[in-house]
Amino acid sequence: MLNERLWGAYCNILENIDPKFLDARVPHGSRPEELSGLFVTSVNDGYAESKNKIMIVGSETAGWNVLTKGERFKCLESYVRSSMDKHKSYFERELGGKNSRGYSFHNFTRAVGKRCGKEGLIYSNLFCFDWKKGSPINTPHFDTIRRHSELLLKKQIEILEPDIIIFANGMVSVPHRREYFPLSECINGRDYSAQGIPNRHLWEFQLRGKTRSFRIHHPSARAKAAAAARTYLLNLLPSV
Repeated sequence: MLNERLWGAYCNILENIDPKFLDARVPHGSRPEELSGLFVTSVNDGYAESKNKIMIVGSETAGWNVLTKGERFKCLESYVRSSMDKHKSYFERELGGKNSRGYSFHNFTRAVGKRCGKEGLIYSNLFCFDWKKGSPINTPHFDTIRRHSELLLKKQIEILEPDIIIFANGMVSVPHRREYFPLSECINGRDYSAQGIPNRHLWEFQLRGKTRSFRIHHPSARAKAAAAARTYLLNLLPSV
């Protein structure tokens, strides 16, 4: 039911988007090949009954192709459905996999899932499109990407009502996260500097006075302080 609500909301938000953002082969102004397919979030079938509902907001996902080679765009509704199906299977596979060497985003999501339960995890992104050669921020398409990304993320929060949100999207996109969620909406902030965790690595607040939220560096950050902040955050999260 929740995935159906998300699907309907996504279609409404994207109803006027230029099809070139969804299929690089659409004539009359095709998008550059560097632009990924659309990233939209789905949830586990057991999400509604899960004990801990936790949203992790990352950065854009490299190489996110919704249409298979040779497949053409048919309509927005089927495209969004395919993107959600891809997200669901991808995230289930990542959560069930083994940690990679070093630091990675999904090493962190697996750690959160192990502590808090996998069924209630939400994997979302600050931006709904990726640019293969760096961030989409400096591309001529960014105004469109940012506008739709904000609407999609806020609708996910509205529908899924997570207990906790972890913003782990990295420092480059901080100004745009603050555009979505101004500091005036991030109240009752606290840091853990007294516990030896610098504020720039971990900050807790209530989003709109309602949702317990945290801000950390992207989980691929290798600094010892960033790694220590992730470990400290995991111990703050509720266990299953």
